[in-house]
Amino acid sequence: MSDEENSGEPDAETDDPFRSQLLAGARKAFDNAEQLYREARILGDAGATARALCLHQISLEECSKVDSLGAWMTGLVLGHQVDQKKVFAALSRHSSKNKTNAYMLEVSAEEAGAIDAGNHEEAVAIFKKAQEHFHRESNDAKNASLYVDWEGGEFVSPAERISEEMLGETRERNEKFLGYADVNLGAMGRLFDNSELLREPMLKFIEQAEKLREENSGDLSQKLGDLLTEFLEEGKRRIGS
Repeated sequence: MSDEENSGEPDAETDDPFRSQLLAGARKAFDNAEQLYREARILGDAGATARALCLHQISLEECSKVDSLGAWMTGLVLGHQVDQKKVFAALSRHSSKNKTNAYMLEVSAEEAGAIDAGNHEEAVAIFKKAQEHFHRESNDAKNASLYVDWEGGEFVSPAERISEEMLGETRERNEKFLGYADVNLGAMGRLFDNSELLREPMLKFIEQAEKLREENSGDLSQKLGDLLTEFLEEGKRRIGS
């Protein structure tokens, strides 16, 4: 391996074009998510409850792409190797998109308690269970909004399975997640424009976060929050925003 390959620094000649593609893809995904949301509202107002829920769910899946693409860009900025085939394969899987969105859900009291107690394995197990439940619930609702199915000893239509209450919950979640995606897209653009300035504080943040986990002390959530605040302030100082 050459010194250049072993430096840990991204290769600008090969890295920047893909970073540009990731940013462009995130912008298109967000635009599509907004369009799907607006069309879902039109269908909902017209009484097409089931089909409206379907479009809201697809919009949510598009929101998840912004988060995923931002994570991959972060990896590139930090000097990690990113397998483009895996990137595109993950973007096509419904399970991957739903499970990414699960990270945007509120942390349960049970998971927060495990984190603060330093029980990291338990916290991960609790989250993974919630993540799987969220994926199944989201995917089942989307399928129910489209297809006649066999349930409870009889065939049921989408209109019989999707209620106004279900639509309202999905619409509210979509509105919230569109807001998250908008913030993430802005952060992704700033990272793209200021990668050289932000790489050092990002690496420092990761190192300090790992040390906190290894210390396994109490009140980890608060300490990580303080560390994140410090990182964000340093980032704003460096880019003058």
